[in-house]
Amino acid sequence: MNRFVIVDPHRCIGCDACIVACSEGHRKLALRPVARISLVKTRDISAAVTCHQCEGSPCLAVCPSHAIVQEDDRLQVVEELCTGCLVCALACPFGAVHPSMPSTSRPRGELFGQTSTSRSSGLLRQKETGDYSCVAICDLCAKTQGGPRCIASCPTDALSLVDEESLELSNRKKRLGAIDKMMVALRGADRGVADHGR
Repeated sequence: MNRFVIVDPHRCIGCDACIVACSEGHRKLALRPVARISLVKTRDISAAVTCHQCEGSPCLAVCPSHAIVQEDDRLQVVEELCTGCLVCALACPFGAVHPSMPSTSRPRGELFGQTSTSRSSGLLRQKETGDYSCVAICDLCAKTQGGPRCIASCPTDALSLVDEESLELSNRKKRLGAIDKMMVALRGADRGVADHGR
């Protein structure tokens, strides 16, 4: 299992600190200054949308120009190869591929004109007329010491890095908590039966 950043939506306050830290961190490394994380906000909840670094990554599998590669336990976009076709964004089950970077592969890309109807795909509408786009995928801040900057910047500790060991520990705690609740419920049911028999 690959490591990935996960969010606790009950702690997320939608402050955008993770987005700013991600964008600024990549800019300081002379990489494209765009966030590799996004934020979804509703009236009741907000949560960061992160790449889950999927095993058998669907985005990598469908990329026609082989611009998405796996390095160790993280995905990387080779910007020079990306044509901005957005097939990877459509294949991502988490909506974690962001078509928002100007491409360095202008000769390889294809011109994109005005969308013909207002019902056109939301992803495609993000492309500007005659401009190419290169996708952005979380690289777990591979070139940054100390791991993903979004985690360090979150003021409520809503983001964390999970791996197989931490996921197993979390699952174990949840199972033990469920057993505790079941024991309390059984004790309460036993008392109720005893009281009813008097």
